[in-house]
Amino acid sequence: MKISTTLLRQLYIVIVVNLSSVGLGLTMAWNSPMLYKLMYEDTQLSHRITSSDASWIVSIGYLAAIFFCPLTSWVLDPMGRKLCLLAFGTIRATLGLILVFGTEVWMLLVARAINGIFEIGILMILPSYCVEISSKEIRGALGTISQMASSVGMLIMFGFGPFLSYLNVNIIYVVALYATVIPLLFVPDSPYSLLRKGLKDEAFEVLKLLRGSEIAAQQELKEMTVVHGCQVKVKDLLKDRIFLKALSISVLLSIGFQLIGYSAVTVYLQSIMDITKTSVSSNTISVIFGVMQIIASLVSALLSDKAGRKIILCVTLFGTAIGMAGLGLFFYANDSSDSIVGFMNYLPIVSVIIIVLCYNAGMGSLCILVCTELFDSPARTTSVSISVSSSLIFAFLNLKYFPLLSELMGAAAVFWSFSAINLLYVLFIMFCVPETKRKSFLEIQRALGRREDKKEAVCA
Repeated sequence: MKISTTLLRQLYIVIVVNLSSVGLGLTMAWNSPMLYKLMYEDTQLSHRITSSDASWIVSIGYLAAIFFCPLTSWVLDPMGRKLCLLAFGTIRATLGLILVFGTEVWMLLVARAINGIFEIGILMILPSYCVEISSKEIRGALGTISQMASSVGMLIMFGFGPFLSYLNVNIIYVVALYATVIPLLFVPDSPYSLLRKGLKDEAFEVLKLLRGSEIAAQQELKEMTVVHGCQVKVKDLLKDRIFLKALSISVLLSIGFQLIGYSAVTVYLQSIMDITKTSVSSNTISVIFGVMQIIASLVSALLSDKAGRKIILCVTLFGTAIGMAGLGLFFYANDSSDSIVGFMNYLPIVSVIIIVLCYNAGMGSLCILVCTELFDSPARTTSVSISVSSSLIFAFLNLKYFPLLSELMGAAAVFWSFSAINLLYVLFIMFCVPETKRKSFLEIQRALGRREDKKEAVCA
């Protein structure tokens, strides 16, 4: 009973914290139905947007976040995880009012740019918050809830976005964002965050609540004090071989998060489906897309602490490669023939379903989790900031220039390139990424080659 009670406490906190992920999912899926309305329907904007405007609306948040991500990371440790989530979430919800009342494209661009900065700030906090309050035996399952919550947000937007007016969608969007912030008032801060601020007694009380035992809390607090309780300067981290090794893995995984092509498929989903000549509407496909995301995220949550991170990532990346190859084949046939009949019309739907299932069961759920697990607490904020910044650069380039690349190279060549990148990442994960399943942060550091005396030298 004690074990189930502590598990429920951890699960409750992770779910409340990841309501922010529901908001992120709403924002991510906003692009698909709203860009279509802004381009082809009358809205409160003074004129319909162009394809160039659309590409900037999609990508400008990533561009802004590239420059402000380091600044955002500086406030995470001093303020603490919880306070940052509250502040960033409130700012994002308030910015949403510009979408409701804005009448010019530049207003949308300003709102999306500033929103992108705080959205990335939330993305930097969530994985750290979740892994820091979770027991190592269930850290993988709880760490994947973020992707599941994001998928719920996307499904909600895909469900009502295409069928309501632009104004009504944005009103619901703003209300939903405020609703995700309020419950955060009733959860504790991360014990690691409390310890970093010198609040050892408060950290102990949170651990006792989460672990259900004073002995377990004392043991974990002792380990945290050794591994996570020291202050480390960035210049010292950059001289630390183990940190640089973990950082290289994390940065390459974060870049792969964007290069495997899923974000392009997500943003331009309706456009891809409109090219097909099936009886299934693009709106219905979007809803199916959202349901598949939730199912895949649930599968990842159930298996990540049993099968292990590496095997799941390798299998799902291989599946994503197959899906991308299928999309490439369809576009090649579409460009080569005046008439697409039979199964070829359904190939994009089948391919997208494979991509959605594999991505959300693999990279979507586990990439950020693994990147967070590779570092101990003193290095986590710095490493996540560098990894996220690297990812943002490629996210901006991917989303801004995907339409241009499709024009220059052809859509078939672009999707085949995504397929090849997925296969390369299978090899990278097989040979370069350590398994983190059911390991404490201290054990992960040892697996990377950390020795206790070296750790003490870095902390000195």
